[in-house]
Amino acid sequence: MSDIAQDREADRKAALALLFDRSAPTYERVGVEHFNDLGRRLVDHAKVTTGQRVLDVGCGTGAVLVPAARAVGPEGEVIGVDLSGGMVARAQEEAARQGLLHQVRAVVGDAETVALADVPTAPGSFDTVLAGICLFFFPHPGAAAARYRELLKPGGRFGVSWWGRPDPRWDPVYAASAPYGRGPSSHTLPATSPFRSVDALHAMLGEAGFDEAETAEEDCVTHFAHAEQWWRWVWSTAGRQFWESVPDGERDKAVAAVNAELDTLKAPDGSLTMTSKVRFTLAKRS
Repeated sequence: MSDIAQDREADRKAALALLFDRSAPTYERVGVEHFNDLGRRLVDHAKVTTGQRVLDVGCGTGAVLVPAARAVGPEGEVIGVDLSGGMVARAQEEAARQGLLHQVRAVVGDAETVALADVPTAPGSFDTVLAGICLFFFPHPGAAAARYRELLKPGGRFGVSWWGRPDPRWDPVYAASAPYGRGPSSHTLPATSPFRSVDALHAMLGEAGFDEAETAEEDCVTHFAHAEQWWRWVWSTAGRQFWESVPDGERDKAVAAVNAELDTLKAPDGSLTMTSKVRFTLAKRS
């Protein structure tokens, strides 16, 4: 990789860390159950058990980290790593609140390379590696997967959660906002992304040296009491990146266009429901 490409990649990661730093104070704190539910489900799919050593990459505020810590118990250990210092601080706070600090450690670092100065990451030192709704953010997910395989013991599992089809009823909402944004969405997938299909992701994992990749698809049902709560939720997630790119002079028009579409989705009590597909992929190091 050229020096220019390396600098661009470093800038991209720094911008991503700042994006989640801005979201950290309200992330999963607007009264909407979303990422925490998905984290519990990923831990269940990965069959994390007592006494295991688990690595949680892109740990965020602890959606996967906390249920994994409960699953491994006091005899196990869960290491979380994330680029965002704000998210890591939240994860540590939650672990402390639930009395799990004995078996949890969250650190600031590059979850793609997992080159951590103060955390033992010898090859073959983890039973399970988990990546909850984050791997598609990484510039090189294939290289990251190969790194995780290196860190796993023989027979170890790599569990990934990622998005399938968004709720098609909400397509007009996003179409209404699209003309106003001046920057890329944080969830925009490159044409070569392995997260465009199950087959593509399985192929990437095979190239990284994993065996027996399997994917289950489930509904992710998210409820909002009203449109205002949906807006607060969007601004508490990486979705704020798009809205930050809307010029101040056009934001009112963009909000009005979106609200008009939200009105068509409201239940009689004013609530909103979003039912998207989430995928849970498990791969094994033979």
